[in-house]
Amino acid sequence: MPRRRMSVFVNLLSYVLLSQALVAQTTPGGGAQRTNEGAQPVSRGGVNTGTPHIAILDDQKRPITAGGFVATGPAVFLDLTEKAGLDKWTHVMGAGDLKYILETVGSGVGLIDYDNDGWLDLYFVNGSTYEAASGGKPAPHAALFHNNHDGTFTNVAARAGVQNDRWGFGVAVADYDNDGWPDMYVSNFGENRLYHNNHDGTFSDVGVRAGVALGNWSTGATWGDYDGDGKLDLFVPGYVHYDIAQPPSQGTKEVPLSFCQFRGVAVMCGPKGLQGEPDHLFHNNGNGTFTDSSKQAGVADDKAGYYGLASLFVD
Repeated sequence: MPRRRMSVFVNLLSYVLLSQALVAQTTPGGGAQRTNEGAQPVSRGGVNTGTPHIAILDDQKRPITAGGFVATGPAVFLDLTEKAGLDKWTHVMGAGDLKYILETVGSGVGLIDYDNDGWLDLYFVNGSTYEAASGGKPAPHAALFHNNHDGTFTNVAARAGVQNDRWGFGVAVADYDNDGWPDMYVSNFGENRLYHNNHDGTFSDVGVRAGVALGNWSTGATWGDYDGDGKLDLFVPGYVHYDIAQPPSQGTKEVPLSFCQFRGVAVMCGPKGLQGEPDHLFHNNGNGTFTDSSKQAGVADDKAGYYGLASLFVD
C-alpha cells in the first residue's frame, strides 16, 4: 500500500478506536464512572484545555502584558478615584489564592439616589472570606457613598444600615413599593437582603418578612413588571449550590480532576461538575411581600440545573 494511503488508513483506524473507547467510558458497563453536572447532560471534557501557550513578546523581549501604560495619547477618561474619596474602601473576595469557586466571582455596583436630592450615590457590594464567614474574623463591609455634590463622596453605609456583612455578589435598585424612594436588593451567598428605604437616609432589611431571602448562592438579580400590574417583580438567578463546609476540591469523588484544570494548570473546581442552583421569580403582592411563582411561570431551572450569573427583563 502506498505510504500516503497507509498514513490515512492508520489515522482513520486510530480515530475509530478512540471513538469506541470514549463510548465505552460513557456507557453503562463501560468501566468508568459517569460525572453529573447538576442535572445537565454528562460532559466529557471539563476545562482542561492542554498546556500553557508560549508567551508573546514585545519589541523589548517582554511579555506583551508587562508593557504598562503608554506615556502619551488622548485622555478619554481620567482616574478620579482618589480625588473623589473612593479609594479608602477595599473590595474583598476570598483569601487571594482563589482556591475555591466562591472566591472567584466579583461583586456588583448600584447607582442610587437614595436620599432623593437629585444626585446619584454609589453602592458597592463587598465579598467575604472563609474566616469571616465562619465567624473567625470581622466581615468585610459594603459601602454606600453619598454624593457630596462637589465631585467627592462620603461612605455612609454604617449610618444607613446597609453594610450587608455577608458574602455579596450583586445589587438591584428599584422602588418596589411605589412610594417614590429607591430600595435595594442585595444578592449573597447565604441569605439575601431586601433593603427598604425609610426616607430618612436609612434602610431596613425586610428580606425575610418579604419572602425573598432565599439561602444559598444568588447572583445578578433584576426587577421587572412581568405581568403588567404596575408593581415591580423580582427575578433572582442561582449560580452553584455550594456547601461552604465541604468546598469542592481537586481529586475528590464529587469533582473529577478534569474540572479543576485549565491548560494543564491546577485551578479552582467548577462550575462544570457542580450542582446548579435554581432560579426564582418573585411576584409582587403589593403589600410588602412576594410570592415565588418560578415554577408556575416556567423559569425555575430546578431540573436542568444551569448556572445563572445575570438576568434582565426586556421587551
